[in-house]
Amino acid sequence: KDEIIRVLGEEAATVFNRIYGVEADGNTPAGSDPQGEFKGKNVLIQRLALADAAKFFKKSKEELTTALDESRRKLLAVRAGRPRPHLDDKIITAWNGLMISAFARAAQVLDDPAYLEAAQRSAKFIREHLYSKEANLLRNYRQGASDVNGFAEDYAFLIQGLLDLYEADFDTDHLQWAFELQGRMNQLFWDADHGGFFSVTKDAPNILLRMKEDYDGAEPSPNSIAALNLLRLAQIRNAPEFSEQAQRTLAAFADQLSRAPTALPQMLVALDASLAKPRQIVIAGSRDDAGTRALLREVHGHLIPNKILLLADGGAGQSWLGQRLEFLQGVAPIGGKPAAYVCENFVCQLPTNDATKLRELLSK
Repeated sequence: KDEIIRVLGEEAATVFNRIYGVEADGNTPAGSDPQGEFKGKNVLIQRLALADAAKFFKKSKEELTTALDESRRKLLAVRAGRPRPHLDDKIITAWNGLMISAFARAAQVLDDPAYLEAAQRSAKFIREHLYSKEANLLRNYRQGASDVNGFAEDYAFLIQGLLDLYEADFDTDHLQWAFELQGRMNQLFWDADHGGFFSVTKDAPNILLRMKEDYDGAEPSPNSIAALNLLRLAQIRNAPEFSEQAQRTLAAFADQLSRAPTALPQMLVALDASLAKPRQIVIAGSRDDAGTRALLREVHGHLIPNKILLLADGGAGQSWLGQRLEFLQGVAPIGGKPAAYVCENFVCQLPTNDATKLRELLSK
């Protein structure tokens, strides 16, 4: 902290330190620094959003942006005199799939367009640079796409990301791509004899034994995510074959689930979804209508596991969905106002365009 004050001056350092979580005794917890390398030191991490910082310091966002730019420039000049750390700057399809999910869900809950834009940019980049004409995903990108074909986790995590992204922006292109990817994943990795997905293709070079991952550790296993994806896709297309495939995936890991369930928490989520009644929430209205947005905010304000959320926009999106789910063809606004339909197994309760009434339906 003393070094930052010395470089920036007291006034600028006060702002910088508040935003970047700088503390007098260092901000690194002892438990995460077993060698004591960062004792008394600070690892810079943005702890305060710019909008919140502007309120706290009673400044405009523009003033703060200018001040922070200048502070970072000064600190960078000091840091430039030190040895640079190694930088791993490759872009991995699977990790971006997880990121798309996180940002898409954040956009839903926090109603923040910045999160949605980040998720959309990532999906667009993968489609343009890591998706071949043969419908194959590639594993990673660094100064160009690699020639390594995607693994099961690349497909599973990206499909999940696209399903979550659809529920944030309701672009059916995400759903179409998710179905394409699931079809290709089935061709490349599905074990037709025993169920579940192998991690690599049968013709992967230098692989002596094809394994099926089941451990949900720092990253979930592709089988756990794939089982949940299949259950969600089954509802969107009313495809019982996907539900059956999800059940076979879960059955393939029944022994592990029985012996060590805490090692497979994400697969337990998929198991729970397979046992629950399918629940659909359909909002009928234009994406840009204020009434539609109000109903969506109400939906996103509730934790509703094992649901799918669909938009009947009266246009191309509803037409595409209606070809796969017949009941969606007749879903429409009520009295010219956007309406919400809460359904179980595609049997819907009376629709409402009242957010308060919708809250009651969702709370049951």
